[in-house]
Amino acid sequence: LTVISHFATLVATYTKGFTIIIEPSDDKVAGVVGVFNPILNLSCLDASIAMRPVLERFQSVVITSGTLSPLDMYPKMLDFHPVTMASFTMTLARQCILPMIVAKGNDQVALTSKFEARDDTAVIRNYGSLLAEMVACVPDGVVCFFTSYLYMENVVAAWYEQGVIDTIQRHKLLFIETQDAAETSLALLNYIKACENGRGAVLLSVARGKVSEGVDFDHHLGRAVLMFGIPYVYTQSRILKARLEYLRDQFQIRENDFLTFDAMRHAAQCIGRVLRGKTDYGIMVLADKRFGRQDKRGKLPKWIQEHLKDSMINLSTEEAVQISRKWLRLMAQPFTREDQLGVSLLTMEQLETKEMQEKIQQKVQQG
Repeated sequence: LTVISHFATLVATYTKGFTIIIEPSDDKVAGVVGVFNPILNLSCLDASIAMRPVLERFQSVVITSGTLSPLDMYPKMLDFHPVTMASFTMTLARQCILPMIVAKGNDQVALTSKFEARDDTAVIRNYGSLLAEMVACVPDGVVCFFTSYLYMENVVAAWYEQGVIDTIQRHKLLFIETQDAAETSLALLNYIKACENGRGAVLLSVARGKVSEGVDFDHHLGRAVLMFGIPYVYTQSRILKARLEYLRDQFQIRENDFLTFDAMRHAAQCIGRVLRGKTDYGIMVLADKRFGRQDKRGKLPKWIQEHLKDSMINLSTEEAVQISRKWLRLMAQPFTREDQLGVSLLTMEQLETKEMQEKIQQKVQQG
C-alpha cells in the first residue's frame, strides 16, 4: 500500500509532460491462466521540465559537450532560446583521430545492422572479419559497440561457429559487457589489466549501456573503437511511441528526425570514448553503409566530421585495415609537448603579445 500511495502521489503531482503507460502482463506470469500482472509506468515525455528550474534560477547557463550535435535540436527539445550557439573544432598538432566508414566487406557484401539483415550470415561473417583484421594490426585495447544486447549475443554466437572468436583470441583477450553490473565491472577491470600488461584486449559492449556512457578509454585502453551498426532505439516501445507523439505535437519535431538525432548522438558518444586528450590517438570505425548518407554523417560532431574525408566513407574491410596500418605507423613516431607549442598549445610569449591581449579583451567585453 505504501508503494501504491507513493505512486499515486507522483501521478497527482505531475500532469503536463508526463503520462501513465500500462504495459501488458509480465512474461513470467503471462502464461499462467487467470493471472494478470500489468506494469504501470509514470513516464516523463518532456526533457525541458528538468531543465526549466536551472534556466529560471541562473542568469547565464552554458551547455557544452563534445557530442552536442546537431545543435539546433537542443533548444527545441529543452524549450529555450539560446543567445549564441557555436560548434568548435579541435586544434591539433597532428591528425590524432582516424574516423572512417566501412560500408562493405572484402566480398563486397554491404555492412548494415538493418532489421532485415540482422540474421544475414554474410553480414555477420564480414563484421567478424573486420574485427579480426583490426585486432591483428591495432595495438593494446580495442572497444566494439553493438546496437543491442540481443544483437550482440546473436553475433557472438555466430562468430563462435565461424571460428572468428578463436582468431581474435590469438591476438588479444576477449571480454564482453553483460546486463549484470557486477559482471561488467569485473570484465572492465580485467580488460584494463590486459591492456596495462601489454597483452592487449577486446571489449564487446552495447550502445546505451554502462560502457558507452560512463567509461573513458584513454591512451592504450582504446586505440580503436568499432561501431557495428547505427544504434537506433527500440521503436516498438510504448514509452518511446508516447514520447515521439508528444515531441511532434508540442515541439513540431518529426519522428524520423528525433530517431536519427538520438541514434547519431549515441554513436558519437561511443566512438568519442577513444579520444580523451590532445596527446591521445585512436581509430574510429563506423561499420554500416548508412553512416555514409549525408543525413547521418552531417549529424556527427564537427571535430569528427572535419577528419572524415570523402575518401573515407565507402571503404571495404581490406582498405580500412591498410589505411589503419599506415596511420598507426605515423602515430608511433615520437611526439612531445614542444611539438604542440604554438599549434595546439599557446606559449607564454604568445599569450603576452599585444594582439592576443586585445583579442582576450574583446571576448571579455562581448561576454
